[in-house]
Amino acid sequence: MRCKIIYGIVVANMMLCVNSYSQVKKDSIVKVEKKVTKLVKEEAQNMMLNASNDNGPRNVNIGLPASIGGTTILENGLPVVYNWQGQGPTSAWRAGSSFSKFQVLTVGETAISIGDVGVSVSTYSNRGTEKQEYNAAFNSNSFGLLRGDVSFSGPIKNNWYYAVSAFLNFDPGTFKSDFTNYFDKTQIYKGVITKKYNDGKGEISVQYKFANSESITSKVSPYIYNLDGTISQFGDFRIGRDSYLEKSGKSTIINPITGQREILDQMKDMGSTTNVIDVMGKNELSNGMKLDYIVRFQNAKSGLYNPYYTNLGRIDTEKNRYVYAGNQDEVYQGDYVQGVSMLATPKISQNTIMGKADLSKKTKNHYWVVGLSDYYYDIDNYYQATYNMVQEVAPNPAKLITQIKDANGNWTNAGGVDDYGNSGYNSALQYYTGKENKLALYGTEKWTVNNKIDLNFGARLEWQRIDGMWYPKSSRDAAKADGFVNNQIDMSKRQSIQKDWFNKAFTASFLHKTFSNVGFLADLSYTEVAGNLSSYSGADDPHVTPSQIPGASVGTYFNHPLVSLVSKITYIQRNNFKNNSSFQGGHKQTITYDIQTVGWTTDMEVKPFKGFKFHALLTLQNPEYKNFIVDLSEVAAEGNKVYDFSGGTARSVSKVLVELDPSYSYKNWKLWVSTRYFSKEAANYPNTLFFASRWETFGGVACKLNKKIDLNLNVVNFLNQKGAQGSISGSNTTSIEQAQSYDGKPLVGTYIRPFTVEFGIKAKL
Repeated sequence: MRCKIIYGIVVANMMLCVNSYSQVKKDSIVKVEKKVTKLVKEEAQNMMLNASNDNGPRNVNIGLPASIGGTTILENGLPVVYNWQGQGPTSAWRAGSSFSKFQVLTVGETAISIGDVGVSVSTYSNRGTEKQEYNAAFNSNSFGLLRGDVSFSGPIKNNWYYAVSAFLNFDPGTFKSDFTNYFDKTQIYKGVITKKYNDGKGEISVQYKFANSESITSKVSPYIYNLDGTISQFGDFRIGRDSYLEKSGKSTIINPITGQREILDQMKDMGSTTNVIDVMGKNELSNGMKLDYIVRFQNAKSGLYNPYYTNLGRIDTEKNRYVYAGNQDEVYQGDYVQGVSMLATPKISQNTIMGKADLSKKTKNHYWVVGLSDYYYDIDNYYQATYNMVQEVAPNPAKLITQIKDANGNWTNAGGVDDYGNSGYNSALQYYTGKENKLALYGTEKWTVNNKIDLNFGARLEWQRIDGMWYPKSSRDAAKADGFVNNQIDMSKRQSIQKDWFNKAFTASFLHKTFSNVGFLADLSYTEVAGNLSSYSGADDPHVTPSQIPGASVGTYFNHPLVSLVSKITYIQRNNFKNNSSFQGGHKQTITYDIQTVGWTTDMEVKPFKGFKFHALLTLQNPEYKNFIVDLSEVAAEGNKVYDFSGGTARSVSKVLVELDPSYSYKNWKLWVSTRYFSKEAANYPNTLFFASRWETFGGVACKLNKKIDLNLNVVNFLNQKGAQGSISGSNTTSIEQAQSYDGKPLVGTYIRPFTVEFGIKAKL
């Protein structure tokens, strides 16, 4: 995930309620606890229904934009990657049969366990089984997906156990390209050896994982934007069905370290290769306590290919023309051209050492956990080389070269544009190098006070250290063409980053079982999160200081064999958030603002007759910017130079979220539908442009053929919606008057997956 979809407070609140319910111990509530356990499993499965792609869980945030609080993926209790900006988590993780446990952690649990903001998907590897088990799965879809997943586990002898698995994914996406047959080629292999000792009260496991992923996640399309927020097809270009990626599959960069020109394959050279060793253990101590621990060493060589689409404009034939970079004798005959700012990183090595140890004890009324964790991250000379280019507006577009007339009226290449069709090398260069460390002490307590009251508490104290180097703008300019190594003067201007932060997180929850089927619940949380080395990748000093995230909720629940309901009012805020955004003339600037959300969420499940279940979620929320002032005095030539976006609705977040999930089971068959409604979303900071509301739809039928084989057929986007989402490039200072010019204007943006039919088979022997 480098890229993220909004689900809102919905799941976060439901899971907070689930967490509170799971503390109920009395016989009168046991049935409720079983229901909730089933809900957790179903919600974990629902997390994988992703309208953007199907290679990872959908992004779940807490009523705030995805960049502020998203979904973190954990494997065996540790984050899959230390920093997703250096490596995407799905390059080293995919859901499959290698995992024996899959759960969703709440906002509070995520804050205490890993010190992050958002919701977590937590997965635990199969460490071996008492009997031989064989699992196999195969999936395909109407676009030609080939996905295989196999795993084997069982005993060896003398209390030794094993588990091995292989996951292979070859996904062509939803459009055909001239440079690759598959936009996601991922292979993950795992092997686990476990030794149990002390009559089964202790065990130690060693897991090795190898992952190789070559993928391009950019999914954009040109379309006509209408001022009511809807979009229309642009010419003959089919949204989601035609490729808008430049057809060569190559990027020609100037390496900012060496100054050498390099030609990179966008799949192979910018992919990711990961080697991971996990050492895991469990021990039951004589005093009733348990000790769980894990230590991980991870080396990844990870790259990035990210085309950032800028202006889609009509050609002014009086001033310029365009020829093909591959054949400069051929003149482009189209009416429009597409500007692209290319970000390219080859595979760069990064090392991570992570570890945690949890000591816990459970008694009749108490369950406490105390843990210690340490994360160490080392990356050397990470960079994103950049350049600008122009491509034709057509399926599988070719790169173009801009030409202008010289003094004699002859056409010649525009200044700064080379024979590769590139210009502005490394003008938006990203660079950092160094080490990070996070050492944390944390603890939780679940206290059943009596048969009416449950209390939960959590705390995390984290010391974070950054020790690295970065290049401010004053020492970057000469490196644009010649590289840092060849510019010793610039090397001497490289500035040190030495930061120490003390981050804190606290949570508390209250559950009152007022009657046998009615009760009240409340939650409080406070989290602090600072920055990372990657915060210093730009040309301006971000002046990173910890960001504060307070939150609170209060609600009630009702349980009945026919109806189960949870309703909560939630408040969450994030102060001092820093982001790097584009403004006038493509100027990128680090901005600081606050954002807060007040929301009301109701979660209901109805079972009117045997086999039928209807689950519904409704969230009303109002995410607003606070203290959001942007000063563009240095780049604005005229007009307004200071913008105040305070009080506006947060960009790319819906105020109304609805999920409707009916299902019906009969004998070995199950028919299900999942629909999600997102109300209109602001497409820029000043709230002058919007994207219209949209539905995301899923459905399917599953059949348990026998005890060993399951079949399923699913449909994605069965309403064939083409709603746009995200933001509109170049519009972050657009006034209401200026917004009128966008009506009927061709733009480029992201989209949800087009109508897709999926097929799957699972076998367990």
